[in-house]
Amino acid sequence: MRLRRLSLDYFGHFTGQSYDFGDPDGSDFHVIYSPNEAGKTTTMEAVLRLLYGFPTREAYDFQHQRKSLQVSGTVEVDGVARELIRQTGRKGALSDASGASLPEAALSAHLGGLTQEEYRTLLCLDDETIEKGGEAIASSKGDIGRLLFSAAAGLGDLGAVLDQAGAQADALYRKRASST
Repeated sequence: MRLRRLSLDYFGHFTGQSYDFGDPDGSDFHVIYSPNEAGKTTTMEAVLRLLYGFPTREAYDFQHQRKSLQVSGTVEVDGVARELIRQTGRKGALSDASGASLPEAALSAHLGGLTQEEYRTLLCLDDETIEKGGEAIASSKGDIGRLLFSAAAGLGDLGAVLDQAGAQADALYRKRASST
């Protein structure tokens, strides 16, 4: 799945701000940069709202009322472009360009099983995510931290090595056991 266009219709302090991510034959990597407080994090959050929906408590409803919030975009799946509109609310929050309601599976099926938190951790680079990711990599916490650490260190079988070391440690010492 590729995001070709994103529009912050009514979101954060934006009304009608749109980003065109270009030709499908171009790069899959895009960097949005601008001065502090220009809306980079707001834009990243709009991508998450388009893909995963609006949370019950919305932090980006300070200019537009929560019931009016809307983001839209064009996603390309298997070479086919689809216009999507995401609004707040539980029923019919995701729709196509004609206003027809779409099931959540219309997007979730193409996200590779990534939860919103996993998507944020892997693909959204902001100060907080970079700091948390760095800490996770340094301490090899969680599956993602372990995976990134092993890739960065060139240890493709780190999981197996850690499991083996854990088994050896358990064989050497068991709490409240008389034989070890």
